[in-house]
Amino acid sequence: MKDRPRRETFLPFSRPMIGEEEIAGVVDTLRSGWVTTGPKAARFEEELKAFNGVPHCLALLNATTGLEMTLGALGIGPGDEVITTAHTFVCTVSNVVLRGAVPLLVDVEPDTMNLDADRIEERITPRTKAIVPVHYGGLPCRMERIWEIAARHGLAVIEDAAHTMGARYAGNRIGSDPRSVFSVYSFHPNKNMTTLEGARSPSTMRDTRRT
Repeated sequence: MKDRPRRETFLPFSRPMIGEEEIAGVVDTLRSGWVTTGPKAARFEEELKAFNGVPHCLALLNATTGLEMTLGALGIGPGDEVITTAHTFVCTVSNVVLRGAVPLLVDVEPDTMNLDADRIEERITPRTKAIVPVHYGGLPCRMERIWEIAARHGLAVIEDAAHTMGARYAGNRIGSDPRSVFSVYSFHPNKNMTTLEGARSPSTMRDTRRT
């Protein structure tokens, strides 16, 4: 492979846009003495809640933790089944397995790479408890169809919105519709919005149930 062209510079996995305002914010945090939880984490929750127009928002370690907590909050456990996409990051499925439940994978639409909503009902059984659509690459799934199926079969909908912070579906921000009981975001550096790494910062869990 001698003649194969090679890069002269390192190709990073992600390259977030970080400017002087973000650098100043990090410095301010370090000087404040709050390097894990604290007032900035609380402000982040409140601003994200307002941005999406929802009643609840909780910042966690990462989106994996958010998915784990949502499945636990819904009481999903051994013997249960959860439908999700065959094209996703491993934690979407591994959290189902961690709860002792069985993931049922549905193929994707070839033009969107999102869960094919028209194939969901093929996988539903009496043990199915939830559907976890994954909005891939910033493009929302066909949520109207998914919500309709979920309502008809009495299933909870958890949106894996790791790729879609700020995206809209039918004019509303992803995660703002109460027909999904939870929506989980990621703020890892390879996502469209990042808070870098660290306790409570990379992702949030969103509970859209009205109280």
